[in-house]
Parts: sequence; structure tokens; C-alpha cells
Amino acid sequence: MQKIIKLSLTLFVFCVLAGGSLAGIYLLTAPLIERNTRLAYENSVKEVVPNGAGRAVLVAPRGYGGQIEMIVGISTSGEVLGVKVLKQKETPGLGSAITKMSFLQQFIGKSLKDRLAPKEDIDTITGATISTRAVCDGIKQALKAQP
Repeated sequence: MQKIIKLSLTLFVFCVLAGGSLAGIYLLTAPLIERNTRLAYENSVKEVVPNGAGRAVLVAPRGYGGQIEMIVGISTSGEVLGVKVLKQKETPGLGSAITKMSFLQQFIGKSLKDRLAPKEDIDTITGATISTRAVCDGIKQALKAQP
């Protein structure tokens, strides 16, 4: 019986030390993580609205692998200035190609006057029509957002 109590106390001490260590590391790194996240967002805004004349809109359309978090720069005249995919879980090698600049560049200059439809005025990524359509939908949402 004493052996069980001793093992239980040892396990308890290990759990307390491990939990305390994790909590301490979290408390030390949380401000740094928050600052880096804010800086990454600010840099993304500068990328999609390079001259500061316009607004940045966060959208998260549903793709094949889940939500695609994007930031879209919109000019004061209602045209796309830039697009950046912040987070995505699309299929590697297929849908993940939505992050490539060669794909995203085709949206620059587009507005609500454009159809923004895959295979019509937007080149579709082969094997990733759902991902392509999701990006188109996200850009439409951003264009429709009120300033």
C-alpha cells in the first residue's frame, strides 16, 4: 500500500511540475506571440494596400479543406489592390496553390463589375476548382464589404 502511495505522490509531483512549467512558458511567450501576430497582420495589410489608399478586408470563405483566411486590399474606387492568403488547409500540391502569387495576381484590378468566376474570367487551378471558387467568393465578399 505504501508503494502505491509513493508512486501516486511521485506522479502528482511530476504533473504539478509539468503543468507549472507549461503555464510559466505560456505566460512568458504569450505577449511575444501576440506581438508577432499583430506585426504579421500589419505587414499583410501593407502588402495588399501598398500605398495606404484603400482598405484591407479580412474574409474567410470555405474551401475544400476548411476556412481559407485571406486579406484583400480594396482601392477607394472599389478595385482589388492585392490578395494574401493568411491561413489555409487545402490539399498540398493542389488547392494549396491558391497561395501562389501567380494565381493571386489575376485578381488585381478586378471589381464588382467583373464576374469573378472560375473558368470564365479567373483561371482555375487544375484539380482545385473548389479552392479556386472559394478564393473568388472571398474576394466578392471583400468587395461587397462596406468601408
